[in-house]
Amino acid sequence: MIWTMEDLELLDDEEFEKLEKRAARLMSLWQIQNLRGNAAIFHDDQHIGEQRRELNAVKHPGVDVKSMREQRLKPVVDSLEGNTLIHPLTTPVIVVDETNTRARAVWWSLGIEGLSRYRETPTAIVSIGMVPGVHVIEDGQWKILWGAWQRTTKNEYHAGWTRSMIPTNTRPPLTQEQDRAGFGRYAYQTDQVRCAVPWPPEDDTWEKFPDEMSPDWQMTHP
Repeated sequence: MIWTMEDLELLDDEEFEKLEKRAARLMSLWQIQNLRGNAAIFHDDQHIGEQRRELNAVKHPGVDVKSMREQRLKPVVDSLEGNTLIHPLTTPVIVVDETNTRARAVWWSLGIEGLSRYRETPTAIVSIGMVPGVHVIEDGQWKILWGAWQRTTKNEYHAGWTRSMIPTNTRPPLTQEQDRAGFGRYAYQTDQVRCAVPWPPEDDTWEKFPDEMSPDWQMTHP
């Protein structure tokens, strides 16, 4: 619908207030996409410190800031030479609550990587996954409350994902059980029928799941 000045002048105070709230929530969608876009750009060891911390909520009572910072300062590779993590985000599904202070979202991400744990020649990798998360207003700005990359496939460039599935790059290396419990919980398996998880938030997500720290909304598929 296209609004004119005449249309706006005909609105009563209650109708105008509703329109203002709707416009503010639409602006939040743009701000949240920019927030997550920045997180994707700084998704590498080189920017794992302050530039990435500035994007996260640190005052919410559900955030363990000490553990978050300790984890991010652990080096995963010996050298950044030849290493790269490029994960552009696509197909955002974002639902902002009525107070315009909380939002749930899911993105698909199709990435390319060059990874090595130590100083060997980096491996060319194609990586596809989903990025679910919750976002909150902190000090007047949208911040990431929680939510990180969940791998769907991650394989060497010359090998198909049905034959090559590389676990998350950590030090010390994760066991298969640890990987499946973490970033690989939704990873492709040849002996499974894959479901679309994490499930994107639905319009009534905040009515059904009012707790912003709860992950249950991601598993509401039929």
